[in-house]
Amino acid sequence: MDHIHPEDRERSLNYCASKTAEGADHAFEYRMLAADGRVVWLKDHVTVVVSDGRAVALSGIMVDITAEKRAQQALAEQVFFLQQLGDTIPSPIFWKDVQGRYQGCNKAFEEYIGIPHADLRGKTVYDIAPQELAERYDAADQALFRQGGTQTYDARVQFHDGSQRDVSFFKATFSNRDGTLSGLVGVMLDITERKKLADALQANNDALQRESASLRAVLAHMPQGISVFDEGLRLRHWNAGMVDVLDLPQDAVFDGVHFSDLIRIPARRGEYGPGDPEQHVTRLQSLALRFQSHEFERSRSSGKTHLVSGRPMFVDEKLAGFVTTYTDITERKRAEQALALSDTVFNHTSQGIMVTDPEHRILKVNRAFCAITGYEEHEVLGQTPAFLQSGKQDKSFYHAMLRDIAADGCWSGEIWNRRKSGEVFAEHLTIQRVINAAGEVANYIGIFSDISHYKAAQHQIERMSFFDGLTGLPNRALLQDRLRQALLNAQREDTQVAVLVLDLHDLARINELLGQQVGDQLIMAIAQRWQSVIRAGDTLSRRVSDEFAVVFANCPGACAAGELAQRMLDELSRPFDLNGHEVGMRACIGISLFPEDGHTPEQLLKNADVALNHARECGTGSYQFYREGMNQASMERLLIESSLRLALQRNEFLLHYQPQIELASGCVVGMEALVRWQHPGMGLVSPARFIPIAEENGQIVDIGLWVLRQACMQTKLWSDRGHSGLRVAVNVSARQFSQSSFAADVKEVLAETGLPPNQLELELTESLIMHRTERVILVMHELRDLGVTFSIDDFGTGYSSLAHLKRFPIDKLKIDQSFTRDIGSDEGGTAITRAVIALGQSLRLQVVAEGVETPEQKAFLTEHGCHGMQGYLFSKPLSAGEFGAFLDWCNDETKTLEWQI
Repeated sequence: MDHIHPEDRERSLNYCASKTAEGADHAFEYRMLAADGRVVWLKDHVTVVVSDGRAVALSGIMVDITAEKRAQQALAEQVFFLQQLGDTIPSPIFWKDVQGRYQGCNKAFEEYIGIPHADLRGKTVYDIAPQELAERYDAADQALFRQGGTQTYDARVQFHDGSQRDVSFFKATFSNRDGTLSGLVGVMLDITERKKLADALQANNDALQRESASLRAVLAHMPQGISVFDEGLRLRHWNAGMVDVLDLPQDAVFDGVHFSDLIRIPARRGEYGPGDPEQHVTRLQSLALRFQSHEFERSRSSGKTHLVSGRPMFVDEKLAGFVTTYTDITERKRAEQALALSDTVFNHTSQGIMVTDPEHRILKVNRAFCAITGYEEHEVLGQTPAFLQSGKQDKSFYHAMLRDIAADGCWSGEIWNRRKSGEVFAEHLTIQRVINAAGEVANYIGIFSDISHYKAAQHQIERMSFFDGLTGLPNRALLQDRLRQALLNAQREDTQVAVLVLDLHDLARINELLGQQVGDQLIMAIAQRWQSVIRAGDTLSRRVSDEFAVVFANCPGACAAGELAQRMLDELSRPFDLNGHEVGMRACIGISLFPEDGHTPEQLLKNADVALNHARECGTGSYQFYREGMNQASMERLLIESSLRLALQRNEFLLHYQPQIELASGCVVGMEALVRWQHPGMGLVSPARFIPIAEENGQIVDIGLWVLRQACMQTKLWSDRGHSGLRVAVNVSARQFSQSSFAADVKEVLAETGLPPNQLELELTESLIMHRTERVILVMHELRDLGVTFSIDDFGTGYSSLAHLKRFPIDKLKIDQSFTRDIGSDEGGTAITRAVIALGQSLRLQVVAEGVETPEQKAFLTEHGCHGMQGYLFSKPLSAGEFGAFLDWCNDETKTLEWQI
């Protein structure tokens, strides 16, 4: 027993003893120490002889299994080594037999599955995985067994610790030595991080793709052309705008094309100037290789201008190429030019301009503003225009102005402002509201002209138009106005008004004997005496040279009027001492009373004139009241009014024509058509007798239309006979012009007669154009657009404002014959005539004088620049036949034109 290996001795003896006691045959292995010291593995096969239930003998066979044991040990060591090796591999590894039973695994698989490999051995996937997952894995295994070779697939698996990982399965079959299929081995490679990385890379790639697509979309939709060249001057990005701006063929532009190949195309077209195109290419390529920022404007033959801007491009602080944009700045250049022009106009116009914000704070003024107001620009910026107010307009004026601007978007009118020096001046101001794209007020623009000189001229003309130049007393025009006001007050207060017309005797004889100067002194002395007699609220007027008138308002009655007349006559009874000459003067007075003798200024003055005539008949130094029986005026008026109704039907009207002469050439340039009435009983009736009645009853509309048609028809006949270019002037009454169909009637007459519109001149009175001004201007412009011209008749006798006068499309001013008649004999009339001519010249209007009767008057008019005249000095009004013969005579070159009286 001593030869049994000590490590096996006890185990072997105990085992043999126990089995022998049981009477059981047995076998066991143990190590034996050989005599030479070797360790030998033996296997004993022991047979137990049993007798009477007791082991009585042993027999056995001892087999040397050393070689076998050594082979097993080598195999075990190899298996152990492989197991150790497998456990060191971090990826789970498993192997199965052909029935799908696990035969082993490494430690990583144990951790994955949560089952020790000893317990795993012999189990299938159905024992450890959910049914659905087990079926999928088993199907994959069976497919591998059928096909052989290897198998790879990815799956999402859940580890024993509950974590989920992405895994790649790599499987392969293995065979027995005889080539039969033995099983499969599988490796699970954790690709979670790799998949995350791949997903991140894919997401990044997708983002790059989206960014690239966005970049391409941005490039495609940019309003500018754009190109991106890399550091090798190869084109990498561009848009259609670049191709269009550079006018490049589509097939010439592609990714990677070289800079030189692109610029060679416009170079060959001569767009970089004359010379060898290749030299331009070399020069531009050399500049591009500097990769410096650049910007320049490039004009194309098409008229367009492009701004070319280039910038170097850096990536990670390394040069990566350059980016160039091509912007169409054609409209901007035009806008800049327009802005420059506007700025030039803004600063060089003679009108002051002021621009404010919506709160009326001044943003900008021009040079004319500074010149007119005396303020420098920096002194007014940020202020409101209120600092210019003169105080002549109250708050209600400005409130009304703002209401008009809010309602209509503009305001225009005259206003008084104050210069920096304190001087108050008149200006014509237009304010325009500016609305932005959002419909909100953006600015207000004020444009104004200094009209102080016009105002001064207007004041002078008004003074001369309404006051006698010698005495300073109101003239006929102002007398009419004062009388009209007195009548309105009397109607309202139920009082009387007396009108006294005074005629001086022998004034002409005194002028002849003592001279005009003495005569003027006498008139002034008489005016002073009479002014002292009347009340402060009454009006003393000088109507003509030797005729005066008095408006006695709130007259207590006829007796008071008679007493006043007598006092005025008594003042003349005392002689006048004039430069050593004692002069006496006599007068007659005619008196009419309101309301007994008339209700209008015209009626009262007319009836006072009738009474004056009777006073003359009674002798000087007397006065007479108007009486109904003094004349047959009422009967005549009734006859005229009733006859007028049939005059047109009976063809009783006819036209006379008075020639209008151009003073510079002496030629006949036109004529005024004057209506006459050939009454079968009254004879030739003057227009002064029937026109006022026709105005009152409305018949003037039909008469005026007849006059217009006949005048145009006759003028066309004369034109067809060779007297071309004559312009016929036709008077238009206020009632006729106020008809809504007036403009249409004029157009119809011109169309019927065939007279060119530029040969028709319509004469309007000052009072007409001042009534319903806006409509008058509208109608005038409508006809003016056709070519019809307009003149103001009897200018100086009305009440028109110069500021209003400028608004009308007027071509001509006609000086009233009362002023013409006073030339050389009356300073007032002479001054008015001179002022009207100067006014017409300043307004660039033609000026024609009416009633020219003497060579002195003609000479005066010619000297002062009057353009034309009409009057008895040249010819009286002529019938159509006489005027036609007169035209033929004027055109006869053998005749010598002489002035006729």
